Amino acid sequence: MVPFEFSFLEKLNEVQARLRKEINFKAADFEELVKLDMDELDRTVCPAIVLATSRACGDHGRKSVALAGIVQLVFMANQVHSLMRDDNDISEELRQFPVLVGDLLYGKFFLELCRENLLPFLDTLAQVIGTMSEGGISRWLSRDKKLKADECLVIIKQESAMLTAKAAHLSAELAGVSLPLQDKLQAFGWELGLAWGAWKEGLGNAVVQSILQKANNILVEMTPSSQLKSQPLQEVYHYIAGKLNADYSPQEAGS
Repeated sequence: MVPFEFSFLEKLNEVQARLRKEINFKAADFEELVKLDMDELDRTVCPAIVLATSRACGDHGRKSVALAGIVQLVFMANQVHSLMRDDNDISEELRQFPVLVGDLLYGKFFLELCRENLLPFLDTLAQVIGTMSEGGISRWLSRDKKLKADECLVIIKQESAMLTAKAAHLSAELAGVSLPLQDKLQAFGWELGLAWGAWKEGLGNAVVQSILQKANNILVEMTPSSQLKSQPLQEVYHYIAGKLNADYSPQEAGS
């Protein structure tokens, strides 16, 4: 449950219930397979952006719930893959297991696309997965270096911002709004993902607030119209902005 009164809270809870059902395996629960500590934002940001965009565009259909779950599966698969370590004292079985679980989640994301007749979105999501993987490779190659803020932001754009941007864009496309509005919503999602990633990376409040201001500027520019109701977008913006005001504490993940 998310302690925030989104206007689409019922659908958000439905997405998370579907995900719990989808990743509950016969032999073991998901949590028994991999230790993927996700905090509230990890569990909420991606599906909330999809659902807020959908509601803002006047789309109350069932496919938006499916799309929210699909985007979250992509996020989770990438997070699981990032758990793989190359330490010498790790057995080969433990070294490879996160890859297998992550691949399973990717398979479930593809299955959901088929089930919900959302295969036209496959090309876009496949490109996002590729970009996120590139970010992961860049992070691994720079693991022994002290990166500057702008270098970190390049990786964050690949790992976080691209996914949240396309989450908003695909939701707007599903709702059938105009291409210019789809592009604005994509830009809004981009800035939210970038701020989220900068916060997790510990780049400092000034950097995070600067990015959030860009997101807010885009939101202000998207004045309510026949195609857009801004309240859900304002809700998701204020929710994320409020959470990013606190210091990031990885040890609290999963709480």
